[in-house]
Amino acid sequence: MGFGEGGRRGFLVVALMTGVCLTPSCVSTAPSSADDWRTWRRIDLPAELVRVTWSEEAFLSEGHPMEFGRTAVKMWSSGVARKPIVRAANNAADGLLIDNLTCYNAVNGEGKCALLLHRPNRCYLFVYAASGTSDGVSFDVDCPARVTLGS
Repeated sequence: MGFGEGGRRGFLVVALMTGVCLTPSCVSTAPSSADDWRTWRRIDLPAELVRVTWSEEAFLSEGHPMEFGRTAVKMWSSGVARKPIVRAANNAADGLLIDNLTCYNAVNGEGKCALLLHRPNRCYLFVYAASGTSDGVSFDVDCPARVTLGS
């Protein structure tokens, strides 16, 4: 039994009746549930970070830093042994930690930092203290809309 013209038409009718999107524009505009960090479970992590998206213009990815006030955050390049990792935070019951980031501020210079995403909508930027100094600092930041992980 072949897949003839009538079969294809029947598939299209069923797809339209069930609300399935068949065009590339539907796929590109719909948010991916896989990128919704609020739905991840501990079993989904750790994973390599690809991109953190606040909006189309505001995102953090390799080669594209993100600024929070006067502090710039950037990801390590893919050639570096310490790639950015998303993992479940040990001391936060429902938090995700994006580790191995670098922050730069004109006063403090460059240093290690991390983003803590705490469900449902509390997020923080931690700037670790340089060696020989007191504790680091943390700032409230807007939570991202999406976090994209590597495969």
